[in-house]
Amino acid sequence: MKKCVSCKCFFAALAFSLLAISAWAAIPAPPVNQNLGITDAVFNNLAEPQCRVCHEDPNVTGPVTNVNRHHVKVNDGSIIPDGTAAPNGVAGGIYECTTCHTLFFNPETLAFEFDVFRDCLACHQQIAGQASVHHLTATAQGGDCRACHGAFVNNIGDGHTIPTYAPSLVTPWPSGKPNAGPNGEGTCVFCHDTGTGTSTPGTDPDTGALVFRNDETHHSTGFILDATKCIWCHDTGGAPATSALSIRTCEGCHGISSLHNIQFDNVGDGITPSTEAAGFGHIGAQSDCNGCHGFSAAAASAPASGPIVPSVTLLSAYTVAQGKATAMTVTGKNFINYQQNPVTGELIEHSSQVQLTDALGIVYDLPVMNISFDTMQVNIPAYLNDGNYKLTAIKGPQQSNPAVVTVMSAAAITSAELGTDGLISIKGFGFSAAPPQVDNLGVFVGNQPAPVKSWSDTAILAEAGAAACGQTISVTSGFGTLSAQLTGNCTEVREPQRDRTLRKKARKLAKRSRVR
Repeated sequence: MKKCVSCKCFFAALAFSLLAISAWAAIPAPPVNQNLGITDAVFNNLAEPQCRVCHEDPNVTGPVTNVNRHHVKVNDGSIIPDGTAAPNGVAGGIYECTTCHTLFFNPETLAFEFDVFRDCLACHQQIAGQASVHHLTATAQGGDCRACHGAFVNNIGDGHTIPTYAPSLVTPWPSGKPNAGPNGEGTCVFCHDTGTGTSTPGTDPDTGALVFRNDETHHSTGFILDATKCIWCHDTGGAPATSALSIRTCEGCHGISSLHNIQFDNVGDGITPSTEAAGFGHIGAQSDCNGCHGFSAAAASAPASGPIVPSVTLLSAYTVAQGKATAMTVTGKNFINYQQNPVTGELIEHSSQVQLTDALGIVYDLPVMNISFDTMQVNIPAYLNDGNYKLTAIKGPQQSNPAVVTVMSAAAITSAELGTDGLISIKGFGFSAAPPQVDNLGVFVGNQPAPVKSWSDTAILAEAGAAACGQTISVTSGFGTLSAQLTGNCTEVREPQRDRTLRKKARKLAKRSRVR
């Protein structure tokens, strides 16, 4: 009897479809969990306090490190880059205090004061409703996405592989796939959407994060303000937005080399592709594959191999002193993952390394002392110059999102002496350039400001006023605050030379008037 090959194929396909349908149920309805990589969010229309939610969160940037990161640019003579948002900066010049801080004369206090002190949006401008402040930099506008997002995305034109073969049944679509699964499986928006189909954002039940639609997240970058960048997302070569070929345009930034290596370690025991819980990435389980590729056995053959993209979430120190080696703990995800050899079944381990990159692009490899799935121990070397450094976890070709480490030049007061001339002589090192003596910057005797006569990196002269020995002298600038006890010839309260001269002149005039 002749076998029915077509019948066998039909029943095999039917059996797989039933399995796939059961797998679909394991995938959470949109919005997708927002645990790793680039959140489906919109970062425009920000109020200044919203900036600080992330940028003063110790889990994001470390405590009060933004101040240091800005001030160190003055200390190390950093060059103002092209495209800077600093209100008074000129590209190619040197950062100074007034590059960011505008001074005005206050007729009530008879002193110069800062205007809009430490307002993020005074420098980092945004276009409300149109652009994200995070994407108006020259780096972002130039298409260098990896500079901030690491290997969670690809850069346009960086040579990564984009398929050229004809789309098949399992080729994912951004949206609108006619043969998608019953809930939209096989499309990007199956997971990356609000879950409501409207502009009202949904909420990720796992993290509580607001989740926006794909078109909202991409349009809010501000790239649409430049019409030449529309082709980054929209194919103008003839492929309709709702077609199988439209995914090829998406792969300009979201290629196989990034998508097939994004997975959240929800248990904390490392990533082994196809053995993880569903709904936390692209390769954790078969149902994750179905989320993008739909309902065919071919989805099981999608390449889920190699090193998974690591992420950095926390550093034990964000500011370190120059000239002193500092032990640091790097916390994150996917520092180690395993790949199963398809021939031998052996597990291959992929472990991360740590790199620092300075403002000139010079890379420093840091030996990893200890490593686990979510922590690494490294030493920040003593020989680094002061400045800002990007710290990244590197695992093969994959690179994490960067964290910023600020190396501050060492500063200390070695002596603070009251002289007979009514001046305080402060000796030490690391004082850097003199700041404008406004608000809480400059030299202080107790809580009272001491007008500065001269300031260098190793010596400061300030008017003593009514200062006396034993009082606390403090110096505050970009390095922070240094304090010392005032010493010297303290048999009497001193006053500035200028005041003593005026007092002598007054006594002479009084004596002359009595003679007359």
